[in-house]
Amino acid sequence: MIKVLLVDDEKLALEYLEHIIDWEYHGFELIGVTTNPEQALAIYKTHRPDLVISDVKMPGLNGLELGDAIREYGGNTHILFLSAYKNFDYVKQAIRLGIDDYILKSDLEEDGFLRKILKLKEEIIKEKAKKQYTITAILEELFRKNISEEVYKDILDENDYIGLHKKYYYIIVSQRKVPKILKKYIPLDNNQMTLDNRLIKRACENVSENTGIHVGARFPVNEDEYLILLEFGKGIVSQKEINDRIYDFARKLYEYINREEKLYHVYYCLHGSMVRQFRSNFTNYQRQLENNILKNEVELQELRYDGKEENEKKLSEISSEKIYQSLQQGKTEEIEKIENRLHETEKKQNVTEYLEYIEHILEALSLFDGKLIGETSGQRFLMTEGCSSYDFRKVTDLQAYIEYKIEEICRMKNEKEKMIYSDVTINAMAYINQNYGDASITAAEVAEHVGVTSSWLSTKFKTETGIRVNDFINNVRIENAKKMFQDKEYMVYEVSEKTGFTSSQYFSKIFKEYTGLTPNQYRRKLLAGE
Repeated sequence: MIKVLLVDDEKLALEYLEHIIDWEYHGFELIGVTTNPEQALAIYKTHRPDLVISDVKMPGLNGLELGDAIREYGGNTHILFLSAYKNFDYVKQAIRLGIDDYILKSDLEEDGFLRKILKLKEEIIKEKAKKQYTITAILEELFRKNISEEVYKDILDENDYIGLHKKYYYIIVSQRKVPKILKKYIPLDNNQMTLDNRLIKRACENVSENTGIHVGARFPVNEDEYLILLEFGKGIVSQKEINDRIYDFARKLYEYINREEKLYHVYYCLHGSMVRQFRSNFTNYQRQLENNILKNEVELQELRYDGKEENEKKLSEISSEKIYQSLQQGKTEEIEKIENRLHETEKKQNVTEYLEYIEHILEALSLFDGKLIGETSGQRFLMTEGCSSYDFRKVTDLQAYIEYKIEEICRMKNEKEKMIYSDVTINAMAYINQNYGDASITAAEVAEHVGVTSSWLSTKFKTETGIRVNDFINNVRIENAKKMFQDKEYMVYEVSEKTGFTSSQYFSKIFKEYTGLTPNQYRRKLLAGE
């Protein structure tokens, strides 16, 4: 709302001005209506209106003197003068004071007046936005750098400079994180790594309007966290009221940004402090923020620091080499211990221990990447295969992916000894390997060729190979597509057609599911000699 102060020593003229338009409907708030110019100045100093509409000729402090006092006080408030007389001297003085306009009362009518103040409203909104950006940039700089507020003393006006020393209350929006160590082993979808700044901006505007709490500034701290500074005006009677209103703001913000997809934790701080003071404490809150890696659900929490440093336990007795040897040698008991320990470290809520263990496991799995091939199925172990089916922002998905890959290694290493396929399965595999380029081939057609029902083959094939018939068809197609790309002569659409896919789009989808890369990304890597 644009705050407006009306001043006229004539009571009837003031009443007319008060009711000439519906102020509230058009986005204005009348914070003062007075016939006394001295009282008007007091109201100005207390409420700092955006617009003052004043008569010029008044007893005592006239309109020009009121305008002069406002300017001396350091205000850049917009001023609109009204007068019953044409007086060129008044106009000249008004120009000197930087008055927005000068209207004769005899010309005052609703339509023209409304057009004039709506134009002023537009100017005021633009100025506020520009000023807010400037103040936000300064507060952000105070947070990011260890510099004194004194640096801005000669840049800002008195009120804005005082605002830098104001006590703010803080909210941190922290998105669900993908552990950064995954980048080394798995190509990640960038959409899973990006904080949606526009969504948070809309949320702040919406919640601020509905709660009446002013957002003093907001800005991203890093790629995962966003900081919101709240400030309270007058009328707050207790710390309890402040706490209740901060919680209400945080709750509504949490609900707004998690409406479509639950991706954001929200932390609220009930201790007010200057920006630089909060900056010095921010590192103390980092462990709490990092812990959201271990949360299965996004949460609304109070930001706390208990002053205790977590005892960071190192897994010196566990290494990627030991995990690799257990998998390589098929030590069932050791493999079970690996998986059990994965769950134990998650339950401890010790981020350092958890991430270290995850890295050991991923490093061990990567030693099989592209090198382990099933003796019977011919399937190659790939870290990227199937990874697009998991959301690595969720601890349960990351663990499920790791367990799936461990199971895959065990199955492929045991194929030679344990996977003695029946004639039906061998014939089905042979038929698929010979006809994978036919786009019409289906599990039902394969079953008909080998002389069994579709349901019987589905059960038999899955029992013996560990995968479904349709998955085997796609696996054969993708493996042959990769061989064709190695020739570096085929375009994507040509490979798609020759490997039996009905469209390039569907081919790209399946290729990425199996390899973690799109066909074009895979080709570029080959062309780059990687």
